[in-house]
Amino acid sequence: MNKKTYVLHAEDHDRNIFDSKYVYPVVSRRAGGLSLGVNLNTNNACNWQCIYCEIPNLTRGGPEPIQVELLKDELNFWIDQIINSNFLKENTPPGTTFADVALSGNGEPTAAPEFLEVLEIIIASLKEHKLIDNIPVRLITNGSFISKKKECLNIFNRHHGEVWFKIDAADEDFIKLINQVNLDPNSMINNLKTCAETCHTVIQTCLLKINHQVPTNDFLKNYSKLIKPYEQLIKKIDLYSLARPSLQNNQDITIERLSLDELNHIKNILQKQLTIKIDVFP
Repeated sequence: MNKKTYVLHAEDHDRNIFDSKYVYPVVSRRAGGLSLGVNLNTNNACNWQCIYCEIPNLTRGGPEPIQVELLKDELNFWIDQIINSNFLKENTPPGTTFADVALSGNGEPTAAPEFLEVLEIIIASLKEHKLIDNIPVRLITNGSFISKKKECLNIFNRHHGEVWFKIDAADEDFIKLINQVNLDPNSMINNLKTCAETCHTVIQTCLLKINHQVPTNDFLKNYSKLIKPYEQLIKKIDLYSLARPSLQNNQDITIERLSLDELNHIKNILQKQLTIKIDVFP
């Protein structure tokens, strides 16, 4: 892989800056540092098509077969670069630290048949580099395959990993609008319950102005009502808005980033209805 110098920042998560197919470094506002992403959807295919998604040429479907040995080589290369070279100093803002290894990327990672094998490779690599107790493994997921991944959830639990579980809306109409998928909220909450009963789980919620309208009180009330029965299982909720432009063709839909004041106002509304910790990431 060619040596490059590029100052990474939270508003640019370009997977093609460096010469890797599967593993890519980004600065993550929610992780709080340098996140080493593992992209299992290199064909830009996902079973959802969220209106805020930053992936170009996103298509419906699952990932192509993964070259597991190449992924393993890239992972070891990048971990070595981060901990044994000047990569952080040369390519990230001052004070940036190595925050996590994240199964994320250009689609739903748990759709990959090789998901368990890749997770085991990540755990083994962190052990080899003596990072297993310091660097968490995180899964960023829409939760749609969680019920089939109980063995993987147990691995996350054994190694203090964490699942970031997407819930952007609580009723079918808004799920259809925002995530572009027909989904019964009860199915989503059952997957959340399965996940949260097994390992540390954080709810990730992207909030937007849609056609110039901020989320309404009814929208937020339905969201709280959905989560309320399970809040003792959940580590926290992360509220965030657009950091990078959507690259989806959202016909007749205008989406805009919420300001910090708007996100904090929403947080205050939700915090009156929920006891769970809520963090805001503008």
